Amino acid sequence: MHVNRRVFLGGVVGGAMLSVAPRAAGGQSRPSFPLYDTHAHFFTNDTAHYPFNPGAPEGVRERILTRAMATPMTPEIVFAMWDEVGIAMGCGVQYNSTYSTDNRYLIDITRAHPDRITAIVILDAVDPATPAALERMAREDGISGVRFTGSPDGDGAFSFLGPAAAPSWAMADRLGLSIVLMPVAPDMRPAMARVAEHAARYPNVRVVLDHIGFPRPEAGPAFGLSEEHRALSGYPNVYYKYTTLLIRQLEAAGVPTGPFLDHMVGTYGADRMIWGTDVGNTPGTMREFVDVALASAAGLPLDRQRALFHDTAKRIFVPGGTAA
Repeated sequence: MHVNRRVFLGGVVGGAMLSVAPRAAGGQSRPSFPLYDTHAHFFTNDTAHYPFNPGAPEGVRERILTRAMATPMTPEIVFAMWDEVGIAMGCGVQYNSTYSTDNRYLIDITRAHPDRITAIVILDAVDPATPAALERMAREDGISGVRFTGSPDGDGAFSFLGPAAAPSWAMADRLGLSIVLMPVAPDMRPAMARVAEHAARYPNVRVVLDHIGFPRPEAGPAFGLSEEHRALSGYPNVYYKYTTLLIRQLEAAGVPTGPFLDHMVGTYGADRMIWGTDVGNTPGTMREFVDVALASAAGLPLDRQRALFHDTAKRIFVPGGTAA
């Protein structure tokens, strides 16, 4: 299944915003607590020092290069966006389309701004060199996690959830790192079942599901959560990322985001949910990303809002891993 990462905003934010939010300059709403963006993609137009992924499809490479030359997502640019809306810090998520497993740019900017960025790198889960790389990057670079993503093979199996990836998972478990997962398939139920097995086998890994594991964007009592999605609520080390990409898919399908988020928080708990903008990938402004997300959370108590938008992420993304 091709996941549409370019769905345009299907609706506008309603007039009701958080009752607890003060008004910032220009009349925009600001939360009464800091925000933590767990899904920011950074890239630069300095292609001499940080060349783009030569293996990317030509069309993708050209599109990313055009965007990077026009508006590179450097720390200076992203921080200015964050400051405008009250985002204190966030995760730099390695941008697969741009750099693949070449994490040098992300590591360099994280080292330069450790107070604002923590690194989620991308490595090949089945590469025999990955466990040693994780250990070194946790110790020397202070990464807080690694991201594994992809589609199933011809047999329906995900390599990063298979036996060949066990050494990488075991090292992340020993280090206490987060593993951010984005399996992509027409039917997500087998992947969610494998996630449950890994969460049980590696209890020191904080397993983070990008886009809440892509539940079907539909209204109804379960809001698209399969039985396998719901079963993950029994594993305390599994976390769920609520993103702009997911919000736009819900809006495109006509699914109300407020009730959807209320159901997710009721199913998993706000202390196991986090939020991310997908800036650098999803089109739109930081103000739009934040306003739409906050509006969808307006029905939640303040303590749950703060957990979703800051506290849970601050707790689970630990530079160097919890073993450090």
